[in-house]
Amino acid sequence: MVIVGAGIAGLSAALFAARRGHEVVLVERDAARPEGGADEVFASWRRPGVPQFRHSHKFLGRAVGVLLEEEPALVAELLEAGVRKTPVNRFDAGRGEPAEYALAARRPVFEAVLRRAVERRAGVELVLGRRVTGLRADRGGDGSVLVRGVELDDGRRLASGLVVDASGRRSPVLRRMLGAPLPPAEVQHCGFVYLSRHYRLSPGRELPPMDRPLALHLGYAAALVFPGDNDTFSLSLTFATEDRLRHALRDPRMWDRFVAAVPHTARWAERGVPRGGVDAMSGIDNRWQRMPAADGPAIGGLVSIGDAAIQTNPTYGRGAAMALMHAQQLARSAGEAEDDPAGYVAGFAAWTERHLGVWFRAQLAADRTGVAKIEAGLRGARHEDARDPFARLMAGMEAMASEDEVVGRGLGRMAHLLITPTQLLSDREVVRRVTRRLGETAVPEPRAQGPSRAEFESLVAC
Repeated sequence: MVIVGAGIAGLSAALFAARRGHEVVLVERDAARPEGGADEVFASWRRPGVPQFRHSHKFLGRAVGVLLEEEPALVAELLEAGVRKTPVNRFDAGRGEPAEYALAARRPVFEAVLRRAVERRAGVELVLGRRVTGLRADRGGDGSVLVRGVELDDGRRLASGLVVDASGRRSPVLRRMLGAPLPPAEVQHCGFVYLSRHYRLSPGRELPPMDRPLALHLGYAAALVFPGDNDTFSLSLTFATEDRLRHALRDPRMWDRFVAAVPHTARWAERGVPRGGVDAMSGIDNRWQRMPAADGPAIGGLVSIGDAAIQTNPTYGRGAAMALMHAQQLARSAGEAEDDPAGYVAGFAAWTERHLGVWFRAQLAADRTGVAKIEAGLRGARHEDARDPFARLMAGMEAMASEDEVVGRGLGRMAHLLITPTQLLSDREVVRRVTRRLGETAVPEPRAQGPSRAEFESLVAC
């Protein structure tokens, strides 16, 4: 098996597949990871092929579940490296060891531990600093393609019965190298930019309690907080792409002024010291590149996983969990590829549709609402959610989640991909509580504590 890309999807796929006896060659365009501890890795590791590498991350409860099933020792190693457990249910904060938990870590620190595990794993060969420039394939007159390996930029050719594209959201493999017609990608442009800054706790300070939502909507923007490893945390802001003032927040002075004016972020920022500047990420899409349908040209010997196949808005932190789910299914099923290469590709696509498609569609719906709220906020208006029962029920859950433990626990488990939206809506007690609270009234709009749009404009004009 050849895996293209040593991000979270590629590394975990290599680790899980090698544990099952597969021989894996893992090809990565970026150079080797730096040596040293967490802070040295964070300061010096650059991954130009991963645009979100230095932004805020969270590793959801579903991601932890996959790691505990596949590599429990790796979870212990992450904790030893300073990665922090955070409860899936914020009502569990301060109640001792949480039954279900996520992992709080800076992306470079998490990935460095994962990379070290792969470097130790027998059956995996790492090829670093090399690009895949093409696919070796047999092409039929009917448009079918059977991939038999890859070509590297140093002239090497690697033969393989299965090539796995794990090269991320900018992957050229399906878009340029395959040379076969594919269905148009399903794309939703999210319409916002993502700004992040990392902090270290000041001596003698502790992180704020985790008993409140970590995301706050201000109308014209959203503010998010992310606990990290080794006494670090990060703050993130999202602004509409059309917001003419969004560039002002790239200035660290303006950033400090704004986060201090929002109580949600101020209670974190005042406990820490910034580590570096403000990182920005634009061009954020929800994108799903499907393989050909059953009546299209057959493709064998090539599957894509993680962001190379299906990518979502990073604000919700679903990408790493979905990548680990994809990697686990690949490792479990890869032995089927040899006997029926095209059938395996079709079956893998069907699994992706059933198990990851639900989260892609949920993200599309959430981002339509989120962008509409921000755009309404720019006009000084309030966005009215759609009046269909599903949207009303979900909005009611979000409004009640911080005060009703049953509702909050259910919504938290869904946010961590431990249950699907359908399963949440099938919980009769959750639905009963929400419908009883709402009655025929409008969904309550929580009052955002922070600068109004006019106050924000005055703030950044100073």
